[in-house]
Amino acid sequence: MTNAISTTFSLNEPIVGETLALVLNRVLDEHEALEGVPAYLFDIVFHDGTRVGQIDLRLSDAEPLVLYGGQVGYGIDKAYRGHSYAVEACRLLKTVALANHYHQLWITCNPDNHASIRTCEKLGAVYVERLAVPRGSELWRRGDREKLRYLWLLD
Repeated sequence: MTNAISTTFSLNEPIVGETLALVLNRVLDEHEALEGVPAYLFDIVFHDGTRVGQIDLRLSDAEPLVLYGGQVGYGIDKAYRGHSYAVEACRLLKTVALANHYHQLWITCNPDNHASIRTCEKLGAVYVERLAVPRGSELWRRGDREKLRYLWLLD
């Protein structure tokens, strides 16, 4: 997989779902993104424009990313948690992943992040393993010590 950005979907139009939409916030270059790979960063919004969180798609198959960082990152603002908005946002992000020729994505989370674990389960992502985060890595410096890995098949 290359790190090239695809524009086969419209960057100017929201990706609209039943309850939420994804609105492109910006394209992160390799100097801004986790593990130095380009990524799409979307705001997760209600149809009225109220922001409830963010989600990003990291465009690489680099080993540190698929093992520890994950190709998908999401966060729901505290006031909006508990409604499966991350699940809907991931399903909307699938359009972007497929446009970039991804047919599977790795999602990682900390072992104590029960909401993220539940998101992976609701997506049908398969638990693969628990790994120690390498000392000195970007995630280690952030305080992460272990990651759970899930494989999400998009087809």
